[in-house]
Amino acid sequence: MYNHELVQKTLVMQLAITMSFQELIAKEREQRRLYILDAAEELFFAKGFSSVTMDEIAKKVGLNKATIYLYFEDKDSLFFGIVLRRMRIHLRKLEDCAHGKNTGRERVMMMVSAGFVFTQENRDFSRLLCTAGPERFRDTDNPLAKVILEILIKEVFLVRDMLEEGIADGSVRRDLDPRVMAGYITTSGKAITCTDSEWIATLEAEGIGYQQYVADYLRFIDSAIACPQGEGKSTVTKTSSGVRRSRKKP
Repeated sequence: MYNHELVQKTLVMQLAITMSFQELIAKEREQRRLYILDAAEELFFAKGFSSVTMDEIAKKVGLNKATIYLYFEDKDSLFFGIVLRRMRIHLRKLEDCAHGKNTGRERVMMMVSAGFVFTQENRDFSRLLCTAGPERFRDTDNPLAKVILEILIKEVFLVRDMLEEGIADGSVRRDLDPRVMAGYITTSGKAITCTDSEWIATLEAEGIGYQQYVADYLRFIDSAIACPQGEGKSTVTKTSSGVRRSRKKP
């Protein structure tokens, strides 16, 4: 006799088993992908991007090179994968700074400082990004590179938003466009991070260490965005073009 309820339960159980099996396969695949990334990262940090071959990476993880290509189509994809996961961590740190209750100006400076702290905590990664990054990102269609670019744009927008809040609360000057200032701050900060080693050596010969170099930059940026005393708070409005402008309260 046909038992509809029993058949239905059997189908549900089979579906659950199939889904669990698929989830297990997906989890194992992701774990292997991360293992390959870890191995490539260690080699890139130790030897430099250009000196490492796919054969070396395959040997380190105990897989043949063909298997590596199932996860990453080339060495550049490995590089972008390494950069992407570190940039996501960096973005979360900036978002934490942006969600504080300080003034807009203070949050901007917290974000800039957090960027340098991240650099110091990830020196090998920062060196890899500064040396291999410019060439890798130039004229690439790699989808991972596009995701990284989106993160970098988000970082600029975060700084812009904090500057706008600073204009509104009276802590940031309102005579400069916050979009332009955000671009200045993020690009100059990355330039400081990737300062040429010869220039660092020149500064050190003059008795100026890298920590002072960064500290002076932070003071420079802070004074550059600070609202002059006596200007007070501003209101922030949107024009018909959608661009935010601010005006001093009467």
